[in-house]
Amino acid sequence: MTTVESSPPPGATFLWLELTGRCQLSCTHCYADSGPTKTHGTMTTSDWLSVIDDAADIGVREIQFIGGEPTLHPALPELIRHASSRGIATEVYSNLVRVRADIWDLLIEHNVRLATSYYSDQPEQHTLITGNTLAHRRTTENICKAIILGVPVRVGIVTVLEDQRIEQARRLLTDLGVENIEVDHVRRAGRANTEADTPLEELCGQCAGDVLAIYPDGAVRPCVFTRSLRVGDVLASG
Repeated sequence: MTTVESSPPPGATFLWLELTGRCQLSCTHCYADSGPTKTHGTMTTSDWLSVIDDAADIGVREIQFIGGEPTLHPALPELIRHASSRGIATEVYSNLVRVRADIWDLLIEHNVRLATSYYSDQPEQHTLITGNTLAHRRTTENICKAIILGVPVRVGIVTVLEDQRIEQARRLLTDLGVENIEVDHVRRAGRANTEADTPLEELCGQCAGDVLAIYPDGAVRPCVFTRSLRVGDVLASG
């Protein structure tokens, strides 16, 4: 591991760890262009553990495990435990299509938060966006399970379609007991972008301040949307 490019600059307090490009879904707007045929990348479990150690050493307070679908990565349980042992708060951003029993146990044991995306109260519209006919039912069921288990869950409703049932989805989530609901427009990145680079106006303006993203190939970028802008590499030697 390097000491210059591999570690976030002093002052970084939040990291996205994009563990994998693999996902059960093929969402039309996926910023990571993830899907069922993608891989976990070239980062090994040891590499990810070293990133967490580096993060703890420079004062990172929070990590979000993301993908792809992070629950598909075999090292996720070990990484959650390690982050917790280093005093870093964690959140797992999952599509919640399938969450193994051991993952639920870890979320509870280590006070891990969950985040997910939601698109409509109608299964058909949800399927149109995600490409998976089971996604709406399973995601809804696992949102309910998280609430029952006392796992904090926040939901982002992403506007993708012109006729998308945003308010109906918000009401459904509220009725389920979700308290943290945000609505955002789709970002022009990945499959939602026809241009070579993500337009700057699509970004929130907080990139490379106290946040950074580590990708499955070891690339360090200002955030998960700035996929054409590389500021380092945790796998580089020297």
